[in-house]
Amino acid sequence: MKTDRHSPRNHFDAVKLNMTNATTLLVVVLFLAFFGALDPRSNIAQETPTPTERSLQQENKQSSGAMQPPANSSAQANSLLRQVIQALVHGPAFDAKVRETVWTGGRQVVGVGTYEQAGLGSGRFNLQVTMHDGDGKHRLQQISDGRLAWTRSEIAGNVSLRRVDVGRLDQWVQGVHSPLPIAPRLQVGAWAEMLTSFLRDYQLHVEGAHLKGQPVWVITGRLNQQRRDQVMAEAGLEQWPMLFPTRVRLAVQSEPDSETQFGAFLPVRIEFWSDPLRNVDTAESKLSGEGRLITLIEIYSLRPISAPPVERFRFENQDAEVNFTNDTDRYIQQFGVELTERQRRQLRR
Repeated sequence: MKTDRHSPRNHFDAVKLNMTNATTLLVVVLFLAFFGALDPRSNIAQETPTPTERSLQQENKQSSGAMQPPANSSAQANSLLRQVIQALVHGPAFDAKVRETVWTGGRQVVGVGTYEQAGLGSGRFNLQVTMHDGDGKHRLQQISDGRLAWTRSEIAGNVSLRRVDVGRLDQWVQGVHSPLPIAPRLQVGAWAEMLTSFLRDYQLHVEGAHLKGQPVWVITGRLNQQRRDQVMAEAGLEQWPMLFPTRVRLAVQSEPDSETQFGAFLPVRIEFWSDPLRNVDTAESKLSGEGRLITLIEIYSLRPISAPPVERFRFENQDAEVNFTNDTDRYIQQFGVELTERQRRQLRR
């Protein structure tokens, strides 16, 4: 019989697993990228701010009446990333293709999938990624109808289910806090959750660049010390896990696509990097380079669509024998809200 298991565990619990199977480890790294990236042969070329970036600053200045910070400042990076999240959750319906590449243990594994959302503040989306390796097929799905958000992962034949009652987040969080720029229910799952974690956990700056000949903004972030300490404490580790990123790079489309006239302010490329590598061949152990690329996510073929009906975003549970974990409380705690015992009982229903 399926039960609803409430748990405050966070996604870094995976670090505690003593996994020796390389394939399983690869898949965990891939899927962790969606819970909370530019190729070593990156074709993003850093450069001085483009005219598009300067125009954005001018628009912000006109609307606020205040002097705007330089394009590479932390304040400008945070402001831009908030606009990107707003464009995702309140923008129009669209779909896209997804490709994720993971490098570890001398191997490269690729996952492919799709993303679809209804947009316009509905909170409805469906993200699916499948990866193949020599041992089989692994899948991840995150789907939300605006009321319940589900995460289903299948790794080496083992299925896990997580649920968040997003329909209740606004009620419980907004009852304590003043209205937030982005409703809590819209910060759960897929790209919105990932980018929100960048705002919360990373020190950011932004620069102009080109990706495949198209102008983009590149937001780079380094994990802040507070989050580092929290991860180490929760995972019970003395050394930072090599496969958990400490630096991110996000490429954001700064202009609409020339063919579809769509895609401005949407993410198109995300990188997750490790700490700088330690050179053990020298007499003194020294840090060298930028670290290693762990995961690269590419979002491409973005196109506007008519908003699909809500039925398209409802999770069809075909794993009735699998217990699911209710993660709602963990998300509520991120906003500094503690549930009453009565509210906790409501979550278990």
